[in-house]
Amino acid sequence: MNPASNEPLAHLEEARAIAASLGLEEQDGIRLRPVSGHNSSLLLPCRGPTGKDFVLKLFVPPADSRFYPAEVRVDDYARREAAFYRFLDSVDPERLEIPAPRTVWIDSKDPPRWVLLEWIHGAVGPTEEVLGQDQIFDLLSRLRSLPLDRLAGRRDFPLNHWDVVSYLDRVRLMYETVLQVIGERRWRSVMDFFDEALRWTEARPPTLVHGDFTETNILVDAEGAPFLIDFERIGVGNEDHDFAWLWLHSTRSLDWKRSLLARYFGTRFGSDRIKAEWGIRAALVYLALRRLRFGFLTHAERDPLASRNVALLDACLVGGRELFPS
Repeated sequence: MNPASNEPLAHLEEARAIAASLGLEEQDGIRLRPVSGHNSSLLLPCRGPTGKDFVLKLFVPPADSRFYPAEVRVDDYARREAAFYRFLDSVDPERLEIPAPRTVWIDSKDPPRWVLLEWIHGAVGPTEEVLGQDQIFDLLSRLRSLPLDRLAGRRDFPLNHWDVVSYLDRVRLMYETVLQVIGERRWRSVMDFFDEALRWTEARPPTLVHGDFTETNILVDAEGAPFLIDFERIGVGNEDHDFAWLWLHSTRSLDWKRSLLARYFGTRFGSDRIKAEWGIRAALVYLALRRLRFGFLTHAERDPLASRNVALLDACLVGGRELFPS
């Protein structure tokens, strides 16, 4: 038997042991995502002696990190999330500015092994019914409104950078891998694209960026209030990054996504509209190339998603109706 096949069970047992040491009992019958979206943590629902519900998040750095880009430090996922919760505890303990679970306990190790959070009782029903565009735009607005000077100078906070320069730096580190998929002609187009994207976006002020702003990382409670979770990729940079992430990853209907895009562009005119388009395109070019790199490393020339991701890349490079259908 492959020893790696026992790892999920071992992590689950570790989470149960930590919960027991905190005087908590595992909550059977509650369905959660077993791991975070990028397989770096495990979630354990549990209950305290007074009947209050919590969730224990166990950080699980991958044993084999060769599929991560060269600049990624896998331990920083845990450091970022713990640091952001500590930051919220100091400036927004009631979560009035950034709606997120309240922190109960954070492991003192470096990197932290776990964090204990309050349980958010979600609304009953499919995501399409409980999460609407109003909640999405409310969260985007709250993230952008947080003054970044509050984050300055905080120790042990390895913030991600999601600006166009950082996209380009990461893309250059993918050169040897993605070149085998897209070829020299497309690679030159990518470099030309970033030259132009920088011209349009470099003067824009940075904002707080969630980094993995998708529907799976938004919880809506029974009163309809949205909450953000999973801050392992929190950072600063491109104001369009989070919207681009959600828009592309959403599996909802094309009409809904068109409506979401129209609403996003609805308050932007002239050069602001053009800058937003470049900001979205830059984020998606980076994402398409990252997908192509991962696909080649895992499947080589047999990557079943390669053609779809190359098509996404081409649409992002062209822009206009190729990417933003009206």
